[in-house]
Amino acid sequence: MPMRFRNKIVLVTGAGQNTGLGIAECFAAEGATVYLNDRTPEAVNRAVAALRQRGFRKIHSVPADIGSPGEVEEMFRQIKTKAKRLDVLVNNAANLGIGTGFLETKLEFFEAVIRVNLIGTFLVSQHAARLMAEKGGGVIVNIGSAVSTRAIRDKTAYLSSKGGIDALTRSMALDLGPRGIRVNNVAPGYIHSDRWEVLPEKHVKRRRKNVPLGREATPEDIGRAVLFLASTDASNITGIRLVVDGGCCAQHMPADCDV
Repeated sequence: MPMRFRNKIVLVTGAGQNTGLGIAECFAAEGATVYLNDRTPEAVNRAVAALRQRGFRKIHSVPADIGSPGEVEEMFRQIKTKAKRLDVLVNNAANLGIGTGFLETKLEFFEAVIRVNLIGTFLVSQHAARLMAEKGGGVIVNIGSAVSTRAIRDKTAYLSSKGGIDALTRSMALDLGPRGIRVNNVAPGYIHSDRWEVLPEKHVKRRRKNVPLGREATPEDIGRAVLFLASTDASNITGIRLVVDGGCCAQHMPADCDV
């Protein structure tokens, strides 16, 4: 197994479960020291315990609400104290914005989603970039979404936040490039998570039918894309949006409509 991240310090936000935990495990498997963030200590500690049970020892807990400037500042104080530096940041934490249609969306709900998904990404990235710049550079990978350019219904706040991630990625790439910091965006489509376990089987089958490759992504699929962009294999890549969606964005209509 390659060890591309031996002696590297990595922070993954929203790493308490599902995709974030999968990304963290991918880095740990390639030798990184990984700091796991989630909103509550309970969620982070469960994730840390799960990875240690799988044999990974260089795993640390840094709980924080990334929408809170004070908590983000404290998280980075801990990282600076323990690790002295940060080589890779993965902005995975997200409010999924499961709600109502545009006309029914309350301002408080819209603001809550933007607070985590866009403002939180900005706050964490700014702290990370300052720390990286002190040490000569680093890599930031934002987790966006395929829906930032191909809308789905009844998720106005979430789609707006992910469109913002696209623009923020490009802006950060331009401003941080001269400081030796690369910034890219992985845009997933369907990802298998614990929410899939409670879907009716007919819904799961229909979703998979409409994915050209026939299956949703796993957290490891997303993790491998993130690792590529964070690695020296992508040393001349910055400001890009890498779609990982099984081919969904390539189609005009899903299979059950294209008749």
